[in-house]
Amino acid sequence: MKKVALTSAVTLLGIGLTACSNSTNSSSHPSAKTSKTHTNDKRVSQDKEFRNKFDKIKVGDLMNKGEGGSTVAQVKSLLGTPTSSSSTKTNGIKTKSLVWIKGGSTITVATVDNNTVSKQITGFKFASRPEKLTLKAFDSIKDGSSYESVIQKYGEPDGLDESLIMGSKHTIATWVTGVKGDGAVLDFTNNKLTTKTQTNLK
Repeated sequence: MKKVALTSAVTLLGIGLTACSNSTNSSSHPSAKTSKTHTNDKRVSQDKEFRNKFDKIKVGDLMNKGEGGSTVAQVKSLLGTPTSSSSTKTNGIKTKSLVWIKGGSTITVATVDNNTVSKQITGFKFASRPEKLTLKAFDSIKDGSSYESVIQKYGEPDGLDESLIMGSKHTIATWVTGVKGDGAVLDFTNNKLTTKTQTNLK
């Protein structure tokens, strides 16, 4: 029964991480407005220090209540006081989402029992890349390609969503190639490409 409840929380996280910055917050900074990540957003951030701090956040397995993931205190020591936070409860499992907004970038961390179970960054864009991700390049990336091989060729993704569920690492990586949401989204499970989508690549 416990596993069923946690699995329900998995579904909640999948919806929550992409939408939590637009949800009603249980506590929020009075002067902060939640940034939306629509595909036509033109404002992006190149704050590498903010991105580097995101990379330091460890994700624990949701099925083990995030054991081994960064604690809320550890995340706050990296990022400071959250811009906003919200809590949800599904089948007795309480999930808390914390949001930090800096410039055009948003970091969202989901926690269970004070441990990080998923993390996401949106609105970031690297200034330069080893090679541009064109439509031809996108088509050449085959299912099963490793995450490492993709970033070695095209650089780190601008947006990243990471979670760990029942021992499987799930990574949704976004490469932005234009100011109108042009780019590609690649989904990896245990570092192997499973699905990919692109928008207006040329």
